[in-house]
Amino acid sequence: MRRHSLTALFPLALAGWLSACGGGGTSSGNTGTPSATLDEQIKALEESSQLPKLDRSSDIRGPDADNNGIRDDIDAWIAAQPISDVQKKAAQQMARVQQAKLLADLNDKEALQALGERSAAGIVCLGDVFMPERQKGRDLRSQLEAIMANTKERARQYIAYNRAVSGSSGRLPEGNTCEP
Repeated sequence: MRRHSLTALFPLALAGWLSACGGGGTSSGNTGTPSATLDEQIKALEESSQLPKLDRSSDIRGPDADNNGIRDDIDAWIAAQPISDVQKKAAQQMARVQQAKLLADLNDKEALQALGERSAAGIVCLGDVFMPERQKGRDLRSQLEAIMANTKERARQYIAYNRAVSGSSGRLPEGNTCEP
């Protein structure tokens, strides 16, 4: 049986993902002046499609016009991925879990446990639909985790969620864990 920790390494994943997309810092002339602000760099990466265009409102929930439990910008990002429909459905399952983590009542231990079980099911489902290249599912999960916590408010809430579940553990479920 497989075990996992429910505590994610979000800050490291986000830092790595953003640094892989283009660092920042000084101009190539090494004059010591910044080449662009972080906001300008992000906007340029979005316009070049190297980063998805994401909702940056201060609302943790964000827009979800079809009420499917996934922010509309994340839905659009998943739809644009060059993966199969089955893989997109698994990504949507994981996105619903990630969204629920941002909205969870951090004092409700039973709800947090149930959310951990949903998360484990999503992890297994993503891995299974990408077989034999399970790592692609892991990479997609990491990307979802990073882009869903794309504002200061969302990142803080995600960190608070991880603190609330810190030290908990569970078993990864076996069998088909993909939602119908």
